[in-house]
Amino acid sequence: MTSREKAFGIRAVITLYREFEQVARDQDISLTQYRTLLYLSNGSKRAGAIAAAGAVKKPTISAMLNNLRQKDWIAEEADPDDGRATQIVLTEQGRARMRAFEDSLAERIDQLLPGFDLPAFYMMMDTLYHALAASKEQRLKDVERRFLE
Repeated sequence: MTSREKAFGIRAVITLYREFEQVARDQDISLTQYRTLLYLSNGSKRAGAIAAAGAVKKPTISAMLNNLRQKDWIAEEADPDDGRATQIVLTEQGRARMRAFEDSLAERIDQLLPGFDLPAFYMMMDTLYHALAASKEQRLKDVERRFLE
């Protein structure tokens, strides 16, 4: 594969990201909020860990978490390891909103690529997601360590 072909692949990802930003602008959810909901879909987290995963400072994440809490997309629960602390948990409303947003993003892809082999595209994206997920835990630990220490 040539560097030019790789560059076109990168440009395709960026183009899709811009389209996703447009979808988000037309709805009540931002891509940052979606990423937070997605992060929480794997289990509850402390606010500091959420900030670290998003590579933002705690005050920035606090404002976003307050917004998500007002929408009933997240809630707080006691940290089972430390009764003084709380963890953020994804609510059923948050999970439903996340799925609806994913449906909207998929609809945009379908509109952008008429006549394209969409089943093959989604299969390739599924494979890519799982490949990235395989190394995600270590990447997140590295990020959390950098931001929380």
